[in-house]
This record gives sequence, structure tokens and C-alpha cells, in this order.
Amino acid sequence: IEGIALSEISYQTALAFAKDRTQMRALDPAKRDPNTKADNILVHPDVRRMLLNVKASTEGMRALSSWVAVNIDIGFNDEDEAVRQEANDVVALFTPIVKSYCTERGFWNVSEAMQVCGGAGYTTDWCIEQYLRDIRIAMIYEGTNHIQALDLIGRKLPSKGGRAMMAFNKRITSFIRDHKDDERMAPFVNPVKGASKLLTEITMNNLMSKAAQDPEEGGAIASNYLNLFALTAIGYLMGLQAKVALDQEGKFYTTKLKTIRFYMDNILPEIHGLAAIIRAGKANMMAFEVDEF
Repeated sequence: IEGIALSEISYQTALAFAKDRTQMRALDPAKRDPNTKADNILVHPDVRRMLLNVKASTEGMRALSSWVAVNIDIGFNDEDEAVRQEANDVVALFTPIVKSYCTERGFWNVSEAMQVCGGAGYTTDWCIEQYLRDIRIAMIYEGTNHIQALDLIGRKLPSKGGRAMMAFNKRITSFIRDHKDDERMAPFVNPVKGASKLLTEITMNNLMSKAAQDPEEGGAIASNYLNLFALTAIGYLMGLQAKVALDQEGKFYTTKLKTIRFYMDNILPEIHGLAAIIRAGKANMMAFEVDEF
């Protein structure tokens, strides 16, 4: 939660700076303000890229942590034992994912927000330098993030015959099946479907096959696998949000849909880079002798 919170306040801070800051002219002449010598930096695509990276991923992390929190409540309170069991399985599976991904992404988001502010972001005037120092510890305490990744692949995934993973897969499958014929949902369903297939492939080929036979292989890929899992899960949850937003009216919902589209097209594709690194496995990193470092 610290990762999400500092990501959010850094976004708000960087946005406030960006709305006030003018620098250079817009690349599109039609967007240039004729009454000023320089344009507001929100006209620049790269500034928007940075802000939207932070905005969309922060909303995704908030969805992920809130969803796990809801499942904690269900696991305690639902009258149906089977429902409680599935909720508790989801909580166990996603606890290391929430801790690791939200602190790591949160750190990089604070850094991105600092970049939006340029040199001012590095000074005490805009607070982001304090947020960056504060959030760095979050990846270390309560179990360093790599320990969380090892917990995910070594304990949580294989626990009870993979029951938690099967429960999660069931939910994604239901989401895809329920909305596959809704053309409005295609921009949200198709990316999730592709990500889910990739996650399953990596799980079977690189975890269940290689890592199960070679602990070093598991240690080499664990952190990247956790991030791939997190990105996929957030895609699923933002897909659920899209379904709600499509049936509502108002600026909040149209903005929400734009944010989800940005996540699906600009952030979720990170899974392909992670998959390539995971497939490379341990070979390159373990090829070095100690005296070669």
C-alpha cells in the first residue's frame, strides 16, 4: 500500500507541476498557444507518456490490492465454505505479488514523476525527492521482493496441487467467455486473453518443467515471472472495470476507459519482454566464474 500511495501522491505532484510549467513549442502547430512564447508541457507526447504510465499503473495497482482485500473479507465472512476456500486461495497466491509488484512499480513511478518535473523534481520544493527516498525501503522490508518471488513460485503456486492458480485461471476464463461476443469489450478482452495464454505457457514450460527440475532455473526467473503475473492480473481486473464503465455515463467513466485502453496498449505489452527474459533462463547469468564479476 505504501508503494501505491507514494505513486499516487507523486502523480498528483507531477501533474500539478506539469499544468503550471511551460517549455518549448508544441510539435503540432495547431496546438501552439499564439499568446505565449512557450506552451504548457502537457502538449508534449513524452510528458503525457510519463504521466499516463504512472496514472494507469497506479490505478491498476489499486485495483489489484483492493481485489485482494475484498477476497480477504470473503474468506472470513462468506457463508459458503467453498467460496471462502477459493477466496483464501486467491489471497495466498496474490499476497507476494501485491507486496513485490506494488513496491517495485511504485518506486519506478515516483522516479518517473520526478522526471516529469525535470530539475525541479530533484529539489525539496516539490517533495518528490523525499517520496523517492521513502519508497526505496518498501522493496526491502517485510521480505525483499526476490524472496516474495521465490515464495510465489516455490510455495504458493504448487500449494494444494496448484488449486489457487486454477481458481484464478477460472476467473479469467469466465471473463473472456462472458464478453467474447461484445464488440465494445474487444479492446479489453483480447489483450487479457493473450496475456493469460502467455502466462500459462510460461508457467507450464519454464516453471512446471524447467524450474521444477532445477532450483537455479527457478531462482533466475522468479522475479520476472512475478511481474508478468501481476501485469496479467491487473489487465483482468481493469477489464472488469471497463465492463462497468461502458454501461455508465459521465466524464469519470470516459476517462476511466481511456486509462484502461492506455494500460492495455502501453503497459500490458511489457509481458512480452519479460517472457523473452524468462525463456533465456539461468544460462547466461550462471555462465560467469566468480572472478569474472
